[in-house]
Amino acid sequence: MSTMSQQSHLTDSEAWRVVGRLEGGQTQAEVAQAIVVSQSVISRMWNRFLESGSVGRRPRQGRRRATTPNEDRYLVLTARRHQNMNVIFLQQHLRSATGTKVSTQTFRNRLHGVGLYAHRPMSRFSVHPDNRRIFIWRDRGSRNNPAFVHDSVRFGGGGMLVYGGIFIGGRTELYIIRDGPLTARRYRDEIVRPIVVPYAAAIGDDFILMDDNCRLSTSC
Repeated sequence: MSTMSQQSHLTDSEAWRVVGRLEGGQTQAEVAQAIVVSQSVISRMWNRFLESGSVGRRPRQGRRRATTPNEDRYLVLTARRHQNMNVIFLQQHLRSATGTKVSTQTFRNRLHGVGLYAHRPMSRFSVHPDNRRIFIWRDRGSRNNPAFVHDSVRFGGGGMLVYGGIFIGGRTELYIIRDGPLTARRYRDEIVRPIVVPYAAAIGDDFILMDDNCRLSTSC
């Protein structure tokens, strides 16, 4: 038997990977073989985790952990249940539930410890507006799970110029400016006369025209 298989304890990272494997349904013997330690090491660590919720052999001195063992389990459970959430939403979820705020790196460390890693979902073509890709948390080896397939379309078309007027009591209809740029003449003929002037008359002396895109030197 190799020297590595004789080690008497696991690092925290190895221990959390063991917890993830055991919670995922693997036997202690299978985990021991995969981690390359004796089954007794796995058994002691698992019993300690069930009793205290911790994988550490003894309380350590130094900087206080950002999360408690219960919060660590909550993090993992939330990530597994909401695998379409990105890390920011998961952080907010934890803070809302427990009041604890953790850094992005701490969050990743906890999830990496149980074998959860962020991946972009696979995409397939769909004629829908671009919703961009998002990071999701999933176990390694689950890439082809249909639950992780999301529509993603990159918009490659042109833009559209529109005009709309708003005021405290209402708004104008949205006007689409077609067939070329909006010149001063078109602004006068297509917007000011048919849209602005009637509204100005309806509002009365209190009417003020403030065009967000119109420079002070523009002559309308």
